[in-house]
Amino acid sequence: MTPLALVFLALPARATEPVDPFDEADEAELFRAEERVVTVASRYAQTVAQAPNIVTVLTDREIRTRGYRSLSDLLRSQPGVYVTVAQESRSLAWFRGVTSPDNNKFLLLVDGVPLYDGVYTHAWIDAYIPLVDVKQVEIIKGPGSAVYGTNAFAGVVNVVTYRAEDLQGGFARVETGSFGRRSASGVLADRITVGSFPVEVRATARALEFDGDGMDTTPTGERDVSGLNPTRALLGRFGVTIADLDLSWTVIDYRHTYFVNPQDDPLSVLFQQDDAFFLAYRDQLATASYDLKLGSFGHVRPAVSLQVHDDPGQYAYLGDPSTTVDPTTGEATTSFTGTLVETEKRTSRVHAGVDAALHPTPAHTSLIGVGADVLRIHALEDRSFVNFSSAPVTPSDFAVRDPDARITNLYGFLQHTWTASYWAELTAGARIDQHSYFGIFTSPRAGVLLVPSDSLVVKMLYGRAFRAPTARELLVDVGVDENGENEFVAGNANLSPEVIDTVESEVTATPVTGLTLRGAGFFSAVGQEINSVTGNHPKLGTHYYDNTGTTSVFGGEAQAAWDGQRVFLDSTYSFTKAVDGDTQRDQYGVPQHMVNSIVSLEAVDGLRLSLLSDYYGTRPRKAWTPDSKRPDGAPVHLLHAAVATDALAGGRVRADLSIRNLLDTQYADLVYRNDANATNVDDNGVVSAKYPEDIAAEGRAVTVGVEVSF
Repeated sequence: MTPLALVFLALPARATEPVDPFDEADEAELFRAEERVVTVASRYAQTVAQAPNIVTVLTDREIRTRGYRSLSDLLRSQPGVYVTVAQESRSLAWFRGVTSPDNNKFLLLVDGVPLYDGVYTHAWIDAYIPLVDVKQVEIIKGPGSAVYGTNAFAGVVNVVTYRAEDLQGGFARVETGSFGRRSASGVLADRITVGSFPVEVRATARALEFDGDGMDTTPTGERDVSGLNPTRALLGRFGVTIADLDLSWTVIDYRHTYFVNPQDDPLSVLFQQDDAFFLAYRDQLATASYDLKLGSFGHVRPAVSLQVHDDPGQYAYLGDPSTTVDPTTGEATTSFTGTLVETEKRTSRVHAGVDAALHPTPAHTSLIGVGADVLRIHALEDRSFVNFSSAPVTPSDFAVRDPDARITNLYGFLQHTWTASYWAELTAGARIDQHSYFGIFTSPRAGVLLVPSDSLVVKMLYGRAFRAPTARELLVDVGVDENGENEFVAGNANLSPEVIDTVESEVTATPVTGLTLRGAGFFSAVGQEINSVTGNHPKLGTHYYDNTGTTSVFGGEAQAAWDGQRVFLDSTYSFTKAVDGDTQRDQYGVPQHMVNSIVSLEAVDGLRLSLLSDYYGTRPRKAWTPDSKRPDGAPVHLLHAAVATDALAGGRVRADLSIRNLLDTQYADLVYRNDANATNVDDNGVVSAKYPEDIAAEGRAVTVGVEVSF
């Protein structure tokens, strides 16, 4: 044990049991000292206080107690993280003012393995990933590319699932609630003996359906299917550990509609019915790793993984109706023009690597790793059937045309932590990526951890991170319309990665047992942003992706939390100032002020009541919309409530009630900035906003869940 670890023994601990995802024997004392153990910061077990990042951990008990139904709910309560929604009805999380139309500026991990689609590198935070088998969720606000590479840009979220030591059995869970929500799940994590070999077996199955979540758009003079976003989700996860060999396989089938689809007539409304028109995401993730323990010297872990992503879908849109009159009979006939679009997006991503955490002396820990990723694009195409013809337009006006298209990345990283004294620890390291399109990128990190007393922890950190261009941004070839213009945004194989440099600090004090005071501040400089631009490129056409724009972001957090035996109070104020480098405008849609509060009361043993409050200040938009003339987004204040008990039938039965948006507050999510200034022009030349009502957000939603252990 390092001398600094001895100091952590004096820090106050909460009553929940510790979790060690990697079961590192040499960290056993840390588990007893501080149950908030994470692997997300350095790939090996560390306490939250020791990790060279600003880290938050939420346990399964907190997830149930606070009524979180999904990662979207959970992240929405995190200071400095703003959760909004895309027009495809997918939730988006913006960490510290860094925005994206896809969730590819933070990295989602499941048990330390990246999970994202192969086209947009989008990470799912809504109903796609269930919380039913989650032991804890680890959240980094800040860069993580020094360990994880691309997409660990402004944050990292690691979902840690149950192991045998957590459950020693299993449970079944059913849920029902508002908007036709219904789900059934089963979770197992236990040890069995096969011959003379102890074997850990893990299994999860989840089926979920709901008819919508209250979201809707109402463009002026147009129709929509009000409040409808039917969603269907199936998940199966199986894992087995034999000695130090761990194998897992996850299968996900998720389907929903594209709810922002303004319509002009009743027939178009039918095109939104989910039995015919939908977006689907089907993923399989297989992993294998071997944990070679070297005693007190550390461990070496080789690992391989394969993710297969399939994104089929179809949608339609109509043109203006036309009416013809038969000159003989005088009968009028109305006909419709339109286009049916079928999408096919299939990719596979193979990863192989080796990492090692080595402790040559008690005061030194080294993290070393090498590996490779290969993304293969098997199909990426939108096929258009104009006027609903039986044959699509050929060649497709949106496709990756190379039948052997692939993106490869080789990497190596080194990180060293030195416990310089009983009160100071230094961390430094870097990762080098060799990308097949943009070449070499280096992601350094450095950190200073100071523990001047057993009630004060200070972190000072620097990190650089990157987001590699996606397959969509690099490789998609688009068509040209009759005016010689791009119908869609063209891919650009010469893109460079987006880059962010962040300096941050955090001070955590525990002046008395149960009271935690925390302050944090950061500054980030974002460069080489990938945006769609308008020009006259000789090869790419009039609309294409390019590296343009910068953003500067600074902000901070102030938190006070009280953890008593029966009462838990937590309130955090966060400030985020994001400024576009070209225009000096406040970043679109990011609220500068957020206040997140939680009050939990254990009224009697095993019965916990919680009230959550989320406040978001004005969301900047007006400066970005000179044509549509849309105002800034109004401030929003939401209240949520939850009740949970684990004291039924001697602890074998648990039940929980979640009420999101308790007061049924009516508010709207802004359409993304690429569409914020979109306009319509009528026959008289009058210009109006295309999306004047934004996206109506979820109203009051009640969910009841019951679990039975076995």
